[in-house]
Amino acid sequence: MTTRTGTTLPEPGKRDKQRRQRSLIDAANAVFAERGYDAATTREVAERAGCSEGLIHRYFGGKRGLLLAVMESKATAVLEGFSSALPDRDNVREDIEQALLWPLGVLWEHRDFLRVAVAQATIDAELGHSVAGRIHNQRVSLVLEKLQRHRETGRIRRDIDLEAVAQAIAGFGFMLGFMGQVVIGMDREYAQRITVAFASVLTRAISAEPPMEPQRTRRRRGDRA
Repeated sequence: MTTRTGTTLPEPGKRDKQRRQRSLIDAANAVFAERGYDAATTREVAERAGCSEGLIHRYFGGKRGLLLAVMESKATAVLEGFSSALPDRDNVREDIEQALLWPLGVLWEHRDFLRVAVAQATIDAELGHSVAGRIHNQRVSLVLEKLQRHRETGRIRRDIDLEAVAQAIAGFGFMLGFMGQVVIGMDREYAQRITVAFASVLTRAISAEPPMEPQRTRRRRGDRA
C-alpha cells in the first residue's frame, strides 16, 4: 500500500500482526518484571495483551522467545537513547562524565525488568551474547568514537589504549548502575558522586599534558631590554 507521498505502508494484516506483537512484548515486559521469568505464564501475558495465548507460540516460539524479543526491544531503545542523549562535548571530562552518569538513570528506571533479564542471561548463553553483549559492545563503540575524536584534537595522549578506556567506562556504568544501585542498594546520590569523581580521575590519567608556558628569565640590573 502506497500513500500519495510515495511512502509504502504495511498491509492491514501485517499492521495487525505488528500491533499484536508489540502488545505481547509490552505485556511480557510488565509481567516478567512483576512476577519474575519462572513464575510468569504465557497465559497471563496473553490476557494482559488482549491476545490469544497461541499467538505467543506462533510469533515467538514460546516464553523464552518472548523474553528474547523483550530484551531485543529494550536493547534497541537503550542504544537509541544512548546515542541521542549524549551529544559530543569539547571537554574530555564532560564527555566521560555524561557517558558514566547516563547508565545510572537508565538502569535504575528499568531495574525491575533488569533483575529478570540479568538473571536469565547468566544461565542462557544466547540471551547473554546476543542481547546483553550487543548492548555492551555498542556502548563501547560509541564511547570509543568520542574518545578518538578527543585524541584527534590533541586532548588525549597518543599512548593511551582507547578501547581499554571505553571498556572500563561501559563496565563501570553497569557495575554501579545495576550492581551498585539495584543489587546492593547503594544510595543513588552517593553513586553519582563516585561516578563524577571517577570521571575526573580518569580524565586526568588520559589527558594530554597542557602546553608549558615558556619560562621567563629574570633580568639583572643593567641588562638591556
